[in-house]
Formats: sequence, C-alpha cells, structure tokens
Amino acid sequence: MIGEEKLKQIAEKALSFSKAEQTEVLLSVSGNALTRFANNQIHQNVAWKNLGISARVVLLNKKTRQNSDSGGQVGVASTNAFDDASLKDVIARATELANLQEPDPGFVSLPKPQKIIKVTDDIHHATEEEMAAGADVVIKKAMKENLIASGAYANDVSEIAVANSLGVWAHHAGSSCNLSTIVLGKDSSGFAADVARTPDEVDSELVAETAVQKALESKNPQDIEPGEYEVILEPQAVSEMMAFFQWYGPNARIYHEGASPLSDKMGSQVFGKNITIIDDPFHKDVFPMPFDFEGQPKKAITFIKNGVLQNIAYDSYHALKYHHQNTGHALPAPNTMGPIPLHMYIAAGDMTRDAMIKNVKRGLLVTRLWYVRVLNPKMLNVTGMTRDATFLIENGKIVRPVKNLRFNQSIPKALNNVVGIENKLTPLASFEGEMISLAPTLHISKWEFSSATLF
Repeated sequence: MIGEEKLKQIAEKALSFSKAEQTEVLLSVSGNALTRFANNQIHQNVAWKNLGISARVVLLNKKTRQNSDSGGQVGVASTNAFDDASLKDVIARATELANLQEPDPGFVSLPKPQKIIKVTDDIHHATEEEMAAGADVVIKKAMKENLIASGAYANDVSEIAVANSLGVWAHHAGSSCNLSTIVLGKDSSGFAADVARTPDEVDSELVAETAVQKALESKNPQDIEPGEYEVILEPQAVSEMMAFFQWYGPNARIYHEGASPLSDKMGSQVFGKNITIIDDPFHKDVFPMPFDFEGQPKKAITFIKNGVLQNIAYDSYHALKYHHQNTGHALPAPNTMGPIPLHMYIAAGDMTRDAMIKNVKRGLLVTRLWYVRVLNPKMLNVTGMTRDATFLIENGKIVRPVKNLRFNQSIPKALNNVVGIENKLTPLASFEGEMISLAPTLHISKWEFSSATLF
C-alpha cells in the first residue's frame, strides 16, 4: 500500500495539470493473492499488485446545443502509472475526450466536500502458507469421503482515494479473505464459502464440513417435476437473487426513467410487511466503505421499511438532476448504470433455519442459484438454475435430494411471498454482484420452476 499522504500528493499533482473548470481523480492501489485448487490438489499460487488513476475532466458551457447552453462536457481517461508524465497524459486525454463531447444538460457539477466518517480497517495480508492450509483442510475432508474438491482462497487488499478541484479528499484502505469450494461426487455436489477480514477468522473446517456434507447428502438425486414450490433459499441463494435487486431496484437512474419495478411507488407498499431492506456501509459484519467513488460520505439508509418504499440511491449526477439529496452511491466514472447500493441486505427476522424447514408442507431447499440473468428489468423477472445440492422437503422434513431445476421468477413477487426470515445474517461473497453482502435464509411460499434438468 502507498499510504494516504503519498496518494494525496499524487492526486494534487494530477489536479494541478488540469486547466478545466472541474477535475476529479480516483486513485486505486491493490494487492491480491490467490491459491486455487482442483482435483484435490493445489495447482496455482499467484500474487499481483496493481495501481491506477482515473481522471474525469469537466468543461462547463463550452458548447451550445439548440435551445440549451447548459450542461457540461465530460471526459474520462485512465492509466496505470503515477509518474508525472503519465499524470499529465491522463489529464490531457480526458480533456481531449471532454472537448469531443456534446454538453450533457443533466450534468450540473462535481460534488463539493462533505464531512466523511473516518473508519479504521486493519490491513491483513494472508501468507501463502495460510491460504494453502485453508485449502488443504477442504481437500483432506473431501478425499476422506472419496470426493473431489475444487475452489479458491483469495486475499484482497485495496486502497482507494478520491480528490477533485472543488476540495474533495477521501481515502480508505481495507482487506478481505474469501475461501470457497465446490465438492463433487459421482452425481452430486456441495458448495460452501466463508469470507472475513483476516485469515484467522476464515473457518476452513466449517467450509469443508458443509461442502462435503452437502455432496454426501445430495447423492443419487431424483427427478422432480417443475412447477410452483415453496422454497427455503439459503443465504448464498438469497444473495445471488438480491444482487439483481441491488442493480435494478433502488437505482435513481432506472427509477426516474420509469424502468424500475419500484418506479412511481415511493411511499407505497411494494413488498410484504416483514421485508425491511437496509444499506449500511458501517454494519459490523460488512467491509466498511465510508464514501463512494466521488468521495461523498455514505451512511446507513433504509430503502424498504416493513414493505414500504422509503428511499432510493442517488449519486451527485442524479441528485442534482432530479433535485434530491445525494446518498453517496456513485460508482466510478464513466458510469452509465446509475447509483448502486453496495452494502444492502434484508433485515434479519425471528426464525431459525430448522424452524422454517419444519413449516414447509412440500417444497425445496436450495443451496445456490447460478447463471442468473434478467428477463424483464421493469418486472425484475430473472431466470437461472439451482446448483450444488437441492433437496425436497415434505411435511417439515428433508426427504431426498432432487435434480436441479430452472426457474423463471419475479423478485418483487418473491419478496411479497416471504413467510419466514432467519434470525441471523451470514456474510458472503456474491458471485453475481461481485460484492460482499449479508443475507438471511428465506422461506418463500411461491417460487416458479419452469423446467427440469438431467443432473
């Protein structure tokens, strides 16, 4: 890591090279290590470092469009070097790109400085020995049961800084460790993962035991007819579903364009009364991020309370365009997707996983969803498949493993049919949203499975 003082010097130098009315620089430094294993053996140990700077240059009122002389011309360029020549070059390229743009009438200004809560997040570098030891635990447990383990142990350390010519300065550094595995049998598989701040907090034994047990219990899966079922979605499956709600739900761009399932429903009952959805970058079990990628402060915000839509996410562009408060949800420029909440979760309920299973008359226990894709953003219909251990539940008991099913499901409908929420949240890594999130197990009374599979 480079450190806040040195990054601030680099940012100030880059800004000094710009003659534009407004300029922003986003600096990133990362250190990554990865131990990968397959066929019950470690086959790759890699580590790499990276750094980069992205410059956003804003030219105000340089061109006019018919019936409008407002807006800014915005150009973005990036490089992977911090020397003077590279900093000058990235500013020059961003300026050139800005000059080629037509003014954006929706652009008002880069954000001004706001007070940011300082968060101390200790940096932890996992050693090769620590990552190999974690992988070895999984491999040995799999081999003991004549199963095959594959997976990865990742350690990521990152440092981010944002500065602009209006006086914004923000800096944060953090790290994470993530062990995940898929354990294969002849006709079965099991998945498990754990994510934490330090290698000591990653429970390799639990990951190994969970994945192995899933693979053993899902042997000889039976055919099952598609149709509507009750489902118990375990936390990983919930996370893979909610990743799409993060992108397409409380997003100011999509909301104001009328393309969100939440559009024009502010203050209305959109989900069941037992659903509260919060975005909290300071939750004790997440990886904190006190500001967004424009250097604007984040805070805990409730999007859905008891099923009622109360807030959506804004960045500076959409806040100024639609005359709302900036909630600190900007992604790195250029961002055409809109503002996205990165620390969002469904609030925990009052039931245990076992109690929810006992309440199922006939349904499915789902470990994971995979290859999930959006069919209709406005209705937020998604399709995908179950994976890595799916079980039939009858009269409150898990009776047998079943083959995977494809589903076509509306996420809003699912969140209107939640009849049970686990009393704890599990930290995990989302393989769809590429973010760390929290999720409970959910009991959903209606879930539409459209077709069966051969495996």
